[in-house]
Amino acid sequence: MTSMNATHKRFDCLEILRFVLAFMTMTWHYYYFGPMIGAVAGPAAHAFAIRYFSFSVEIFFIISGFIITASAINRRPVDFLIGRVVRLGPCLLVCATLSFVVGLLLGHGPTPLSYVASLFIVPLVWTNGADWSYWSLRLEIVFYAVVFLTMCVGSIKKSVIWIALLMTSYDAVSIVAEKLFGDDVFGAALTQYPLERYLSFFSIGMVLYLILVGKKRNIATFSVLLLALAAGAFRCYEDANRIAKLVGDTPVSVLSGVSILAVGVVAFVLLVRGTTNPRVASVFSVLGRISYPLYLIHQNLGYLMIRVINAKAGDAIDWRPFVMAGMVVTAGAIALYVEPVLATYYRRYLSSAASSAGLVWARASGSKRSYGDVD
Repeated sequence: MTSMNATHKRFDCLEILRFVLAFMTMTWHYYYFGPMIGAVAGPAAHAFAIRYFSFSVEIFFIISGFIITASAINRRPVDFLIGRVVRLGPCLLVCATLSFVVGLLLGHGPTPLSYVASLFIVPLVWTNGADWSYWSLRLEIVFYAVVFLTMCVGSIKKSVIWIALLMTSYDAVSIVAEKLFGDDVFGAALTQYPLERYLSFFSIGMVLYLILVGKKRNIATFSVLLLALAAGAFRCYEDANRIAKLVGDTPVSVLSGVSILAVGVVAFVLLVRGTTNPRVASVFSVLGRISYPLYLIHQNLGYLMIRVINAKAGDAIDWRPFVMAGMVVTAGAIALYVEPVLATYYRRYLSSAASSAGLVWARASGSKRSYGDVD
């Protein structure tokens, strides 16, 4: 486990980071954002920098940039596409159905349109999903599409730095344009979470892959990394103030934005280079698998459960820790027992459909197993 070869290495410590980030996001929703907007009864907690836990999602994007790059290299485009659908689809099917059914039973379910969009994945680019937390999938799907199309027309291995540069440049240009001409100049009004404001985080992950795994440590890679870090730090500062304004909290300084990103990137680099013994790695793997369904079910369903329990049992006890534990257990059951069965059918059907359609093109030099195959 000491080699940083993307073809064979599993980045075990990233799995525990995924779980920690998902848990931090849940904590932020239950103990800060939810109370501040009135979705959860009780005062908001400001201890332990909980107000900044929302930036767990930005670190998720960095992880995606890194892992998706590792997943794409040495794979056929069709295999990459199938892998992404198998990764997203089964959990979305289960989690969206759970949110939809429980929500309907308790009188606060998602709309049928948002539920159907969640099942078919791609519509999430244009419409909301069955849970508010699905907003980040819009950005993930677009990023996957960029990588997939690049694989179809050229070598992804040679294109990583150019994709990172183009995405970061678009973000940098949008920052300047927003300052000169106002917000929403790039169509940001079409969505609450405009794409350009998160591109640099994916770029950071892609360039870190080149530096840490590809050993491409030159002026070009470090220049793109510095540009992406600068844009990402500004976006952290900007988003922290957007949230502060939304919930009526105090604004933050630019230094806070830099600190937020610095903590996340340092944690990522330290963990991506870490190694574990097989037993610990298996535990990390389980927790990493739990992180995705936990992220998908925790927000709206969690708010609803907290309100229902408070209404029936009273608010003399803080029920949020119990709901959080229930969410982790539920996510664990989905990740360990339901999702693997569905994933087998998804992969089998998609592989058969691709073969029937003649989608066997390949620009990769082989089909070596990579991290993304089991991601």
